[in-house]
Amino acid sequence: MKKGTLNANGLQIAYCIWHPEKEPTIFFIHGNSSSSNNWRKQVESDLFTDYRLITIDLPNHGNSATLNENADFSLPGIAKIMAAAALQLVNNAPYIICSVSLGTNIVAEMLNCDIKPVGLIMAGPCIVGEGFGMEKLLLPGADPSAVFAENVPHESVVKYAGETSISSDVNDITYFLKDYYSVQGNFRSALYATIAAGNYNDEVAILQRATCPVCIVFGEAEKVVNTSYLDDAPINVWNNKVYKIAGASHLVNIDAPMAFNELLAAFAKDIFTINVA
Repeated sequence: MKKGTLNANGLQIAYCIWHPEKEPTIFFIHGNSSSSNNWRKQVESDLFTDYRLITIDLPNHGNSATLNENADFSLPGIAKIMAAAALQLVNNAPYIICSVSLGTNIVAEMLNCDIKPVGLIMAGPCIVGEGFGMEKLLLPGADPSAVFAENVPHESVVKYAGETSISSDVNDITYFLKDYYSVQGNFRSALYATIAAGNYNDEVAILQRATCPVCIVFGEAEKVVNTSYLDDAPINVWNNKVYKIAGASHLVNIDAPMAFNELLAAFAKDIFTINVA
């Protein structure tokens, strides 16, 4: 595994690469208050040894640099940074982007930044658009405020952790809390302010315009997002199916890694078979 940083729109972004000698590439974009550690159960899988795997830390997360407090914390603003980072790492090879939670919003917004993935896999998606707003997205009683504010009571953070992941592996909650408390600056509240102000695009419409297939996957035991809210979305859904994996909540790749990895491997094989000469 190779670690490094690069300059993306003036900000140092941290990345890790597995199997750098391979060409077909899978990028992994984590969600709010997480880090590239979110993908530990994917990058270590034997199912992906034929692919170059790249994990990237969002601004203010993991080992990436911190945005100035007056910077653009909006989803389109973050997407510009992540797109610039991804484009530097592509090496003219075909690539898939795998994202989770808020990472799915960022990836959708990245499609406005001249990136050309051959496929997208979105886990626990929370993309928004006309007719697909928060009132349809969130489950009744869901409270994601822990990832949209600073100085949240610890018990609220632990409660949210238990809702996003139902993993029985005690190490998973440790990783979650470490990543959560490692977020720098006012990222959470600054991001929320831009969302409250409506500073984001119609992400469903962006995906509708995209030419690449999208694999959408939820956990059957999802406790935050309505797993049916995208059933009628006008998106080029892979296999004409929204996948729902048993034994998993919002962080489906953490809760059910074997099933998730098998789905990602099948998607990658299908997409790269079509797009690699």
